[in-house]
Amino acid sequence: MSFEVLIVIFGIAGSVGALYVARRAYKNAFKPTGPDEELVKHFVETAPLDRLKDIT
Repeated sequence: MSFEVLIVIFGIAGSVGALYVARRAYKNAFKPTGPDEELVKHFVETAPLDRLKDIT
């Protein structure tokens, strides 16, 4: 194999590695969110009663 072929092979391998890292980062970047029922319950239980009367 010539030197140029080795450069091409390493370039392709590097591109595939970079694609894998980018895909993994994209996949882990978005996580589902929602209210935490225990935190909401604790908040309501410890909130001042005069502020809770306006919440429906």
